[in-house]
Amino acid sequence: MRSLSICFALCIAPLAAETPGVPDTGSLSSTDASYDGNSLVLTGHVSLNHGLGKMTAEEASLERQEVGKDFPFSLIHLRKDVVLALKNSAKLTCSSAELDFAALKGTLFSEENGKVVYTDQIKKKKGGEILPLQLSGKTIDLIFSKQSLGQSTEYEIDNILAKDEVVIDYADNFQLFAHRALYRKELSPDNKTPKREFQGVVTAYPQDEQSQCRLCHLGDEILADMVDIDLLGSKISLLRPKGHLATSTLPHLNNGKVQFQSDYLYWDQNKNALTLKGNIAIDEASLGQIHAQEELQIVQTGAEGKRLLKSIQAQGPAQLTYKDMHSQPHKLVSHGLIHLDRETLKATIDSPKSSGIVPIDKQLYYEEADIAFYADNASIEYSIVDDMMRPSQLHLKGNIRLFSHDPLKPPRVGSADRLTYSLTTRTLILSADPGKKVLFWDDSQGMRLSAPEAHIVYDSETKQQSVKGIGAVQFSFTAEEHSKLLQLFPQLKLNP
Repeated sequence: MRSLSICFALCIAPLAAETPGVPDTGSLSSTDASYDGNSLVLTGHVSLNHGLGKMTAEEASLERQEVGKDFPFSLIHLRKDVVLALKNSAKLTCSSAELDFAALKGTLFSEENGKVVYTDQIKKKKGGEILPLQLSGKTIDLIFSKQSLGQSTEYEIDNILAKDEVVIDYADNFQLFAHRALYRKELSPDNKTPKREFQGVVTAYPQDEQSQCRLCHLGDEILADMVDIDLLGSKISLLRPKGHLATSTLPHLNNGKVQFQSDYLYWDQNKNALTLKGNIAIDEASLGQIHAQEELQIVQTGAEGKRLLKSIQAQGPAQLTYKDMHSQPHKLVSHGLIHLDRETLKATIDSPKSSGIVPIDKQLYYEEADIAFYADNASIEYSIVDDMMRPSQLHLKGNIRLFSHDPLKPPRVGSADRLTYSLTTRTLILSADPGKKVLFWDDSQGMRLSAPEAHIVYDSETKQQSVKGIGAVQFSFTAEEHSKLLQLFPQLKLNP
């Protein structure tokens, strides 16, 4: 290496002569070298220690920069088996690289069937866990920043832009496919610039409006128009996502799947929570379909190496539709909060209030084949049937209105304060608060029923329903009760 040392000295000497005191902060070595006064050409086991890190390649050419710089070369061209080992353990490998430290930018190229590969170790904000990151593409563009430390200059990579056939592997279980990806790299702790706010974030884009990015994670697969991954905070944001989660509703099931789509998805890995916003649609075999306009959150939990659905919560206008074990359709419409707790096998539905009262146009609505209900609040109890969660009981509370909605059948209407409906036997129990009455009117039978409690029982053999009053029963309405039904159901003509 003696001949190369002399060559490097000749290269440094003119700069030192023009600018006394310029330090030799870089060092390099190679098998062969030539210098023409402006460019240094190196071949064979090239190694260069630089303010950015250590660079190795089989061939290199270095061009001189302006007088007054601490390292005498601003343009560095590397070829064949290029490796950039950065100071913070990150590494870049490629076929060739063009680095311009005057313009603070660089471009890395791959071979025809290869990739430029960036690898790093990401330390999460919470818990201090260190996770692997690999970003690859056909080419990668770099943006540098620099800091003067005494008589030397240190360089860092601010941004990494990967292009064409981009693949991002993160934490050993996330894989993202895209056309372009911008990585705003984590900066060193002593860097106090405003850019620190966006550090550690990967933003991925598809090729055009007809294509999407694809995110895969332990059986999950999601397509999206854009993906942001906050590597430090373990959070993922997706624009117009559509896909499925490999999540089971029951611990012993192996192939659970929740289909979904929305305008936006925010995924907090630390909390195992996915928040969907705007035009939301959820489809799961046991639960049915949920459509929400504003916001819906899915929370997962782990058990025996599987991911289980823990809860679903929808805020704002939402609709739940499903089929029971008899393949009969059911629909629930809510304007407030729907919360499904898989662990307790229960869902609660609350309506929004104004001045402490649920407005009549904000009540929840529940419908099945023959009858429908309005109420202030509801709860649904689930049972496990044939390895599926099935709704077994519906409980309604507050200003209940029930009515038949089949226009081909004679109308039936009623009012109550509480209602329990067995979705397996199709038995209805209506009850009133103390001092009040359940009111029920059946036009087909000419029935008027006023009682503290009423039971409507379905006979599976005859396909008919029978009505029974409990307590002090009256088979006629008072003028006040008649007026109340007319107020609740103005569309009907109820004879006194």
